[in-house]
Amino acid sequence: MTLYEYLTSGFGKEEDLNCAEKMLYGANKVYDLNIDKNDLKLAAGFGGGMAMGLTCGVLTGGIMAFSKAFIQERGHEGTLVKEIEAEYITKFNEKMKSTNCDSLVEKYRHPENGCDYLIFEAAKIFDELMEKYKEYRKDK
Repeated sequence: MTLYEYLTSGFGKEEDLNCAEKMLYGANKVYDLNIDKNDLKLAAGFGGGMAMGLTCGVLTGGIMAFSKAFIQERGHEGTLVKEIEAEYITKFNEKMKSTNCDSLVEKYRHPENGCDYLIFEAAKIFDELMEKYKEYRKDK
């Protein structure tokens, strides 16, 4: 199962997760990242563009998941995760024409489905990059 499939199946709705939480919790489940339940709470403050309409939580949540998947100990150990996150952000920005929560909400938020479209599109990109870089996963 991909992250896209998991999220489109309804994961996160009943749990009332924000966009960053959906990305991190979902990636944790789908990609067996082994993030402790208590540590998943770290994503909570990144929803709604860090509650200020800044960088979209689908990006920050995804980057947290990429970090867990590809970093051994710390960010300065190499450039791989930086390359992956740059590609993630670039592809998302090319598709949505923004990375800013306020702009994205204004253009894409649906009264009934919230930010599902943004979350699902980000999940597609996330899955694509996880496949592309799978040989570099720290746990493989």
